[in-house]
Amino acid sequence: MKDQYRNYFIACIIVILFLAMPVTAAITTVPPGGTAFIGEEGLDISQTGVTTGSTIAWFGNANVQTGAPTTTYLVDDARNYYIAPSSFIGKTGSWYTFPARKLAFYVEEPSLTLQMYDETLDFQVVGTTRWVPKGDTIGFRIVSNLYQMVNRPGAAGAPVTIRIRTPDGTEYTSVSGTSLVDIPVGTSPYSTGPVWNTGSYTSGTYSVWAECNANSMHDNYDVPGKTITPVEPRGNLLIQSVNPLITSSLTPTTVVSILTTQPIPVTTRAIVTMPATTVMTHEVTPVVTSPVLSVTVPPAQSLPQSPVPASTTNIPAPGVILVIGCIGAGLICLKWQRPR
Repeated sequence: MKDQYRNYFIACIIVILFLAMPVTAAITTVPPGGTAFIGEEGLDISQTGVTTGSTIAWFGNANVQTGAPTTTYLVDDARNYYIAPSSFIGKTGSWYTFPARKLAFYVEEPSLTLQMYDETLDFQVVGTTRWVPKGDTIGFRIVSNLYQMVNRPGAAGAPVTIRIRTPDGTEYTSVSGTSLVDIPVGTSPYSTGPVWNTGSYTSGTYSVWAECNANSMHDNYDVPGKTITPVEPRGNLLIQSVNPLITSSLTPTTVVSILTTQPIPVTTRAIVTMPATTVMTHEVTPVVTSPVLSVTVPPAQSLPQSPVPASTTNIPAPGVILVIGCIGAGLICLKWQRPR
């Protein structure tokens, strides 16, 4: 009985491995009229009509049916073929069997772009300050022509891995419980949806990029924008609670103080009551010290009093009396001298 269970278990393992084999190998199989990318190795192009030892041709702008091919290559192994950068850069497009001149496959330069979205607030993270408020959820969108690998037998798409480098240098290939390794990109753009909740991650500057190493294409053709998205400049994602465009420094405000450097005269009138109901006024000019405008008024003081003349009988001046006396004396003398 134990042997029966053991044999059943081994049979299940063999079936699983057998089912998995086509999936593993499928990414290497180029269908008739399919697309191969510069840098891919180990490709099986035998289904395109190409056989081992045969010739493939690229005609460029020449007429395929009547013109001479611009470039020809001998295929040493149709089931293990390498689209070498040194051989195919600048020779993208249609490749034909030769001399039959039948379309075999296409060769393309790979292209790969990664976009980031704040799924919480629904905006694309772009610009020089690529800021996401801490606590928001981030999603990724992959724009690439590599999605054409979905046309290969059994392939779900091009396997693209997103890598995240934290401020302290730690590298993540999964976030918030979601793996970012070998994401099957079968459309363009391809959206991961909201996958990265930033609330539990350290605030700071992160580097985020994507790469595709299907059939060792990144190992063979490590070109930013081709098999890997640009990783420079570093620091293309900032996670923090405060908007970096808002600074804590205040705009200085100039306060102009207007101070007088000259004393401001303030005139007050001190009223002094004089004897005999005489009222006199005295002008007082205090001195004010800047910058505080304060007026000090000295207490009223009694001014020196001028003597008031006493009431007397009017008496003629001595000269007048003398003249009158002389006239009187003269009249008396004339009276006594008149004859009797």
